[in-house]
Amino acid sequence: MARAPLLLPLLLLLACAQSSSSSTTPPVNLRATNGPVVVPKPISAPPDTDGDRVNDYNDLCPQQPGSLRDGCPVVDTDRDGISDKYDKCPTAPEPRDGRADGDGCPIAAPPGTTAPPAAAPPAAAPPAAPPG
Repeated sequence: MARAPLLLPLLLLLACAQSSSSSTTPPVNLRATNGPVVVPKPISAPPDTDGDRVNDYNDLCPQQPGSLRDGCPVVDTDRDGISDKYDKCPTAPEPRDGRADGDGCPIAAPPGTTAPPAAAPPAAAPPAAPPG
C-alpha cells in the first residue's frame, strides 16, 4: 500500500503528457480580422496667428497679440488698470482709495463722510532767520 501514493501521481503525469501530445487541434490565429484598419487623424489646435492664446475664431484682433478677454491689445490712457475699451472715463483715473467700482471713473465721497485728503505737494522749508 505504500507504493500506491507514489504510483498514482506518476500515472496521472504520464496520462496528461500523452493526452496533450496526441491531440491534433489546429493552432488559433490571434490576428485581429474584424474590419479595415483606420488611422485616426492627428489632434490639431485651432489656429492662433498672433500667439496670444486666443483662437483666431474668438480673437477680435487676430493679427495683434492682446489680452485673454478679447484678444486685442490693452490700451489704458489714464493708467488706472481698466482698459479704455471698458473705461467710462478713459482720461480720468479711478483712484485706488477703497471705493473703486470698476467702471474707470472717480467716485465722489458719500454724503456725510469726508473724502480722503488729496496728496499735497511737499511744504517749502521756512526761510532761514537772518544772522544777527
